[in-house]
Amino acid sequence: MTTVNAGPSEIDDLVQANDGLPRYFRIDTTGAKKSTDDLMKIALTDATAKALLIKLTLLGYPLYYNTENESRFIRSDRIRHHWPAIKEGTYSVTDEDVVYTFEKPASERIDKIIVIFSPINSTPRLSRYFWPSFSKLMKFVPPNTAILRIADVGGVKGAFYMDTTAQPRNGDAVHNLVAGIISEHSLENSDVVLFGASKGGTGAAYHGLRGGWKFVATDPILSDEWYEQNDRDYHFTTGGIFPRSKQEVFADLIPRASRQLSTADARSVVITSDRSPQYSCVVETFRPLSDRLTILSSTNPEINKHPDVAPKTIYAQVMSINSLLLGMSLPDNFATIP
Repeated sequence: MTTVNAGPSEIDDLVQANDGLPRYFRIDTTGAKKSTDDLMKIALTDATAKALLIKLTLLGYPLYYNTENESRFIRSDRIRHHWPAIKEGTYSVTDEDVVYTFEKPASERIDKIIVIFSPINSTPRLSRYFWPSFSKLMKFVPPNTAILRIADVGGVKGAFYMDTTAQPRNGDAVHNLVAGIISEHSLENSDVVLFGASKGGTGAAYHGLRGGWKFVATDPILSDEWYEQNDRDYHFTTGGIFPRSKQEVFADLIPRASRQLSTADARSVVITSDRSPQYSCVVETFRPLSDRLTILSSTNPEINKHPDVAPKTIYAQVMSINSLLLGMSLPDNFATIP
């Protein structure tokens, strides 16, 4: 147990006194301005608390529970033994600690697979790493389609399905799960569509480009700068939690994908809106792949910020997923949608 006012060095002292990394850390938040808040929320406005949170994250401790005046952290290798949904068998976990579910169609025959990456959430529970997206999607996809959902364990509010300092092979582990499921069911890459919105869109685009899989990414976050500069580092991407920024990752990935993919390859889809602060970054990042992507931009006047894009474009997301699954034509390059 330590307090919200402790510095990172106190964590080092506790580790040394324990002769190694303990299973848990408990942080007394009594000294915070609002002690009932969890440490993630406190850290948005308290520099000392943020340094403490970053230290715990760098050591591989996610927040798993918050109660009045206390936030509790668990060593990441203990998650599989602690998360009730894993213990009950509702969730599965790979040997590389990737948490997932696999929903088979009623027919039990699998011809296609949709891979869903979770959006961001700030709930002070492990559930924030596996926040549901399109929970009823099975009703709206072609027959014999299975759905693989992948959790995003890592970082403070997620690893964005990429590497973190504490989990330097996280990207490989997620890739291996997708590739393994495809191989297990004797499918081709063309039988798979990756989907995600916001943080999930980051994951869908990253792994789609990396693995050569079709994807539908809704307003993906492709740069850390906006949130670091305009929203108090809301995603906690500073402090060394990530070895590289998103803009660095995609700056390397896009040219590589451009060389490897041909115009004959199936198109992927990016859905955004010029009413979102992510719009310029999304369009500019994907510009080198404009002849291999369809960008759909919504003009919906009810979109006023980034979180509005996904719920206001569900129709386009379902259309895009099904079009890619069925090999149907999509608009070339760029199109405006309602």
